[in-house]
Amino acid sequence: MKKSIIWNISTGEKFPLELWKHPKIKIELNNVILNDTPNLVLSDDESNILYLRVTKKEWDKVKDQIFKNFALHPFVSIILISSPDDPDAIYADTLGQSKFLVLENPLHLRELRIILDRIIQVEFYKQAAMEIGNGCLANVGFFEGVFELAHKEYESTKQENDALQSILTYEEKIKKNQHDIDIAMQIVNELKNLELIELHDRIKATEKLEELREKELKTVIEAKKATEKALEYSRIEEINLDRIIKAQDRLFAYTDKEIRDLLDENLELKKKLGIKS
Repeated sequence: MKKSIIWNISTGEKFPLELWKHPKIKIELNNVILNDTPNLVLSDDESNILYLRVTKKEWDKVKDQIFKNFALHPFVSIILISSPDDPDAIYADTLGQSKFLVLENPLHLRELRIILDRIIQVEFYKQAAMEIGNGCLANVGFFEGVFELAHKEYESTKQENDALQSILTYEEKIKKNQHDIDIAMQIVNELKNLELIELHDRIKATEKLEELREKELKTVIEAKKATEKALEYSRIEEINLDRIIKAQDRLFAYTDKEIRDLLDENLELKKKLGIKS
């Protein structure tokens, strides 16, 4: 596998990510108009990732063709679907289809990048395992030829039996290695599916936590505003109370003066009338 191809299938929308450099494999982006999807030609020398950006209406028009052409295609690694209006309906249509993954709306670019990185990495190691297995099978053919030659040359001697036994033992080991490689490849595929599901759940949990933190921050801000308003009201109340006290002081001062004036006036009147105090 020399490269990994991302097929951006839409009605003309740009792929949401900028291409990045992978340390082990070349990544290539091909843009395809949605109506031209049936004409796609895929190669087994490449890792093929299909990315569909479709509305629910567009999906209803092409889904039968997509299922028919790509659901079981041996050269397709995964089919990612992004919908701006109804991803839940598309998800329901793809239930039970192992190669389909419907992304949430709005589209999270970080999530998309992580998924693509994991798929490309898994396909790289899967191809490496297959090449190792093919090399082992080639060695099996070589030793089968040696076995035939040994059978002709040492048919009547004990050395023949020893040589044949060694070759057969080696052949069994090669076949067992191939069997182990097949099991390992199956485990890799299962882990890939489990990892994608787990990744999806982790991203959802992170988004929920961020949402709760944002709500908590809003609550703190509102509490702060309420406290500031309460303090402001207390200061206003304190100012008004101070004004009332000063007004009472002025009132009391005026009343005392008035009483003294009345007393002085009363004494003056007694004097005029000749009344002794």
